[in-house]
Amino acid sequence: MRPHYLLINDQLLGVIKGNEAHVKLPPGRYKVTIRSMYKFIESSADVYIPIGESKCLTFIDKDKIWNWLFNIDLVVWFLKRILHVPEPWGTISEMVSNGFFAVWLLRI
Repeated sequence: MRPHYLLINDQLLGVIKGNEAHVKLPPGRYKVTIRSMYKFIESSADVYIPIGESKCLTFIDKDKIWNWLFNIDLVVWFLKRILHVPEPWGTISEMVSNGFFAVWLLRI
């Protein structure tokens, strides 16, 4: 698991590695953000903590499948630059790769 920044109300609280971080805060409204060490990858939640209660937030990596597909596509692309891929497999690979990219762009 990679380390992530933990921010509360856009103030850096620290760096966490793992699935849990326990923080005690007074009652109020907070914006809790988990930011990856990679730029532009983050998730935020607005949290209201009433008096006498506690909250538990869980952030999950929804893009894990996309990361795997991207990594596999990157390895195939790199291998195609080194090795000769006979037709029609080269064309099929390009179509699948471009299709993944188009679906990813639409999702974003």
